[in-house]
Formats: sequence, structure tokens, C-alpha cells
Amino acid sequence: MERWSPPVELSRQEQALMKRLTRVRALFGFLRLHRHELFDETFQEQLEGMYRTTGAGEPPHPPALMCMVTLLQGYVGASDAEAVELAVVDLRWQMVLGCLGADTPPFSQGALQAFRERMVAHEMDRVLLERTVALVRSGAMTEGERRAVSKALRVAIDSRPLAGAGRVEDTINLLGHAARSIVRVVSKITERPPEEICRKAGIPLLLAPSIKAGLDLDWSDPKQKAAAIQILERQVSSLQQWVDRHLDDVVEQPLRTYLDAVTQVRDQDLETAEDGTVRIRQGVAPDRRVSIEDAEMRHGRKSRSKRFDGYKEHIARDLDLPVIVACAVTPANRPEEEGAAPIAEDVQRQRLRLVELHIDRAYVNSPVVDDVIRTGGQVFSKPWGQRARSPDLFSKRDFKIDLRAKTITCPAGQVEVFEPGDTVEFDPEECGACPLRAKCTQAASGRGRTVSIAEDEALQGKFRKLQQTGPGRAVLRQRTAVEHALAHIAARKGHSARYIGARRNLFDLRRAAAIQNLEAAQRLIQEAA
Repeated sequence: MERWSPPVELSRQEQALMKRLTRVRALFGFLRLHRHELFDETFQEQLEGMYRTTGAGEPPHPPALMCMVTLLQGYVGASDAEAVELAVVDLRWQMVLGCLGADTPPFSQGALQAFRERMVAHEMDRVLLERTVALVRSGAMTEGERRAVSKALRVAIDSRPLAGAGRVEDTINLLGHAARSIVRVVSKITERPPEEICRKAGIPLLLAPSIKAGLDLDWSDPKQKAAAIQILERQVSSLQQWVDRHLDDVVEQPLRTYLDAVTQVRDQDLETAEDGTVRIRQGVAPDRRVSIEDAEMRHGRKSRSKRFDGYKEHIARDLDLPVIVACAVTPANRPEEEGAAPIAEDVQRQRLRLVELHIDRAYVNSPVVDDVIRTGGQVFSKPWGQRARSPDLFSKRDFKIDLRAKTITCPAGQVEVFEPGDTVEFDPEECGACPLRAKCTQAASGRGRTVSIAEDEALQGKFRKLQQTGPGRAVLRQRTAVEHALAHIAARKGHSARYIGARRNLFDLRRAAAIQNLEAAQRLIQEAA
């Protein structure tokens, strides 16, 4: 396999180009000067390990060259087709790729897509990010500093919403979309026109421009609307039965994907009434699929009033150096705390130790928090609020909580015992006769005041103490570094997913983080000079 070995010394033409790369797209110049450090012998061997050396087929393009192409593609936001053209018409691309003066592209669009899939399959996007982390850390510290802090890491973790690339549809359109995709694949397999398959399979609705146009109902009429789902479900079932009878031997990917999608949508969105008719299920099923094109994207919420469909991107930012050390992507409906575990695993792979963890409140329940505390580290977060339901009532802060004795005392002196995670209800008789009742609770007669005790009440107490002092609030404000890093990621990538599926979008996030790290390394080197 050919190894990428571009020259280190600048040619005369490259020296002229470098003079122009001081303000606009300056990372091109940095990559030209430091490509041999980023793609050293060790990293090139790792990239070459993605390929089998069987001797069959055409030899692949040098993997390090293709990896550099993916970085440039993410840097300028180019599509695969555009990246091929830029490698011919843009001197900056040619300089970084070591092909100045070439009139043919050094790679093809298909080769770039295949290389990206290979990187994803072999976790080389994670290795690329780790390479940039090492580059920043080695450039920012002296040898003595590296020995002192190379294992200790202070990070902040946060997330942002990412709109999915798949089309979000209602139940009727989900079933119609899956059915239309089944017909398209069957048409390709059998070499029959789609219209013929629709007629023979008993699903004439697909002959119309859209499912709802084919149904041609008055959608404001509840009875006609209820009948629509029965008509569609009956015809989709007919299509499935036809496929089972005629294509039993070849029901595999990608046909199996769409058949499974029909089953999933039917199970989550439909139910059978007592009279045997099919109707749309009341309520929303847990982990509901919202797109046929992207099976992993989900409904999520930024707040009670703002919803989005797609994923959550999580990053961990070093608080001592301007570098993103790890990333994760989770479906939008999953709690933030699930993004912390894969980040902690990636940090461990870099042989780093979390000694400080600065997080948003949504991450507090993650097992990573317990791991950091158990190993002697510190965790910082804003505490959950203690507001009363009404400004005229006592709040939780007016109650004395003794965590050692596991008792809680109300403002009137009544004492109750608790266990972490309990919701304590004070004695209704004592509360009913208490002169402070009007200031304490609006509970119905015969009920006492209730106070919830968090499972991590001790940790929340520590956070509240920090929030009450100037130095403590300064510590909590350190987390803004990761918020700024996320804002830069959003500016680079946009707010919508580029790829289908969580894993490919993790690749895109890691690539964006690697580019951000390279820009940080460039700034550190310039400041040192």
C-alpha cells in the first residue's frame, strides 16, 4: 500500500501561497506546515490497518491523504462532489494535499465515501480526534508540565440539539413512505415497473402522487379520518403478504429494513379496537420512531415549549487547554446523562484521569459523577432550585435537613425521618393544627406538607454552598468554556445533521472537534512565537 509522503520543505510556489494564508482560511497554511506531525508514521500505520492486504483489486489511495481530505472537507463545508473539484481548482487544497499543478483529482467521490465508511467502522475518527488533542497538549506545555499534568484532566461537558437529516412524518405518511420504499426495492429486484407491483400487491394508493391524495378524504371529518388509517393499513398488509409469497428467498437488506419499519410503525402507532377495527393509538409510544429515512432520530425537547427532532451532540472541553477531548451523540429523547459515559470511556482511552468535572444539572445522575467522586475527583454543577410553589410559602431551604441523622425539621419544629430519594410527608394532624400552615402548604385538609429529598441531596447541598459565595460562583462559571466551544461547533456545522444515523453524525462531530483543536493548536503556536 502506497504511503503518503509529501515533502516537508516549502517550494517557491508554496512560499508565495503561504504569505496569503495569514487571515483568511489560515488553517490551510497550518496543515501544510504540520501535516507530517499530524500524520506521523504511527498514525499512518493505524490508518493503513483499516485495509486488508489481499492483493486483489485496485490499490487504495494513501489513507493519510484521504484522511486529510476529510479534514479539508469539514473545514470548508464541502460535499463529496465539491471536494473532488476543489482538489483540482483550489491551490490551497492542492498545496495541503501535495498535488500542486495536478489537472486531475487525486481521489474520486466514491473513494471518499468509502474511506469515510471505513473510518467509521474502525473508529478512526476517534483516533483522529485524539491525535489533535495530543498535538495541542504537546504544543502548549513544556516537557516538565506534560509530566506533571498529562494524566490529570479538568473538563466541562455540555450538549446541544441537532436536527436530524431524515424527514419527520405522521403515522399515515410513515406507513406510506415505508410502503413506497418497499415497492421501489422490489421493482429493482424483479425488474418490473412499480405500477405493476402496486396493482398485483393490492396497494393502489401508491399510484397516486401522495398517500393522502390517494385516500382523497375530507380530513376534517373524524369518521373519514378514522377510515383512512384502516384503508392504508389493509393495503400495506396486502403488500407485505405479497412480498412474503413472491420474494421469500431474497427478503434481505435493504428490503428487510423497510419491512421492519412497517412493523415498528404499526406496533407503536396503531391499535385494534374492541370491534376489530384498526385505529391510531392514543398517546405517544415510548421511543417512537419519527422518520423512515433515519431510524435512530427521535423527538426531543430543548424546553417544555420547544421541541426538536434528531439528536443531541455532547462534547467534553479541557478547562486548562483550548481543546475538545471527546464527543458523543445520542438520540434526542435520551437524557443528557447518557452522553457522559461514552465521553468518559474516550477520555480513559487517552490515558487521562478526570480530576474535575464541570457539568450541567442534567448530567448529575450519570454514573460518571459517582466514578469521579469515588476516585477523589471533584464535581461542579449548578444546584436544582428550591423554590416554593407560591412565593408566599416556605421553600425547601426553610427546612433543616440533617443528612447524617437523616432527619428533616420544618419551620415549626416538626421532625420526620427520611431516606435519600424519599418524598417526606409531615404528620397531617400536626400540620392541620400548626399556626404556620398558611405559610407552609396549600395541601387539602387532612394532608401534610411534602418535601422531596434527592438521592444526591448531599451533593446538591455542596453545589448550593458554592452558589452562595463569590469564589464559588467563579468556579461554576468555568463551565462557560464548553458553551463557547459548542457555539463554535454550531457555527461550523450548522444546526442540522449532515448524515443519517447517530454513528455517522458522531463522525461529523468528531471531525468538527478535530478541526477546532487544530485551529487552537495554530493559535497557541502563533502566541508562542
